[in-house]
Amino acid sequence: MQKFETLILCGILLLGGCSSPDTSESAAQAAYEGYYTSIETNSSFAQSSLYYSVSAEMTEMSDSTYRYYIVIDNPQIAMYDIVVMAVENDIPLASADKMMPNIGIFDSTEYCMIPFQSNPDDGYVKGLVISGECTSNPVSLKILVEWDDRNGENTQREFLQMELTPDGITSSPDPSASPEAEN
Repeated sequence: MQKFETLILCGILLLGGCSSPDTSESAAQAAYEGYYTSIETNSSFAQSSLYYSVSAEMTEMSDSTYRYYIVIDNPQIAMYDIVVMAVENDIPLASADKMMPNIGIFDSTEYCMIPFQSNPDDGYVKGLVISGECTSNPVSLKILVEWDDRNGENTQREFLQMELTPDGITSSPDPSASPEAEN
């Protein structure tokens, strides 16, 4: 009888352990949803940045879908704990049936870019690339780039927008839009 009780207790503990939420995963999911909402609700988008270069390309796949790549590189200032996320075609978070391209949210690595320096093993990279797949041509992309200063005291956010086809970037919003700073 004692063996049976021990077996039942082990089973309950195993089931309980499997059903407990992973707090780091749920925190990352909450951060993802927060970034997504920030992009959705933002009303001012730029086409370029003074702090880094942004480029993009799109290719048609054999199954008639499209893959796009967004490249953030050539930093002009030191950027720490970088997050990049793109939302395609103004798809609302509630209607999104896939995860939008992002880096720095679910990753265990903190990405940093410093002008003329790189050490990928320690998270200091020359540039970052995110990619996504879509069925539309062209694709409208709204992009958030966020980073901290060296001391982690100030957070800077920029919102960019572009329309992309296999021929390249075809349009961008008003170039006079300025970055938004957050503390």
